[in-house]
Amino acid sequence: MKRRVGPQCGVVEIRLLSPEDMDAACEVIGLAFADNPNTLAVVRGDRSRGARMMRAAARAAKLGRKFSRVLVAEDNGLVVGVLNAAQWPRCQLSVSEKLRTAPIMIREAGRGLPKSLRQMNVWAKHDPRERHWHLGPIGIHPDLQGQGVGSALLSAFLKTVDQQRSSAYLETDADRNVVLYEKFGFSVIGHAEINSVNNRFMWRPALVSGG
Repeated sequence: MKRRVGPQCGVVEIRLLSPEDMDAACEVIGLAFADNPNTLAVVRGDRSRGARMMRAAARAAKLGRKFSRVLVAEDNGLVVGVLNAAQWPRCQLSVSEKLRTAPIMIREAGRGLPKSLRQMNVWAKHDPRERHWHLGPIGIHPDLQGQGVGSALLSAFLKTVDQQRSSAYLETDADRNVVLYEKFGFSVIGHAEINSVNNRFMWRPALVSGG
């Protein structure tokens, strides 16, 4: 599926992640989330460390999961955007997955581990206990943010969500993202102050029959 986006990007192809894309997709997530408020709170403002942490977390706890459905945006052969999603109740890590990823998170988060765990625990408590697709992370290469790549990924994935008559849910710590997600039918249904960062929880209801 190809979509026209901003002038710097032109036309991007939206497709499923392949095994060969994994390194590039994790790199995009690392770069995209290196300066997000939640990341900076954990790594004490160290953007380089934040990129490494998010790159490792994306591989271990998100993109590499068997329950994940991952779309990538490709521009001239390069992965420039990533959207990860998983269906409830498989959107949260199982006990075995947490045990497997724990050494990675301990190594990458270091002294920021308690803050990282606090964030994950609060997010898990807010996860709605009803059928939905849980989106995230959604990351765009910093050089192409604001060019429509994120909108192209969301449009493509939400078509699947609507075909299934399913709801969708996500978390965000960035004001600019709230505005984007609202354009796609999400609404803020909750807030939580985590590590002095305002986290928003957003819900997009399922289409009604005939909608």
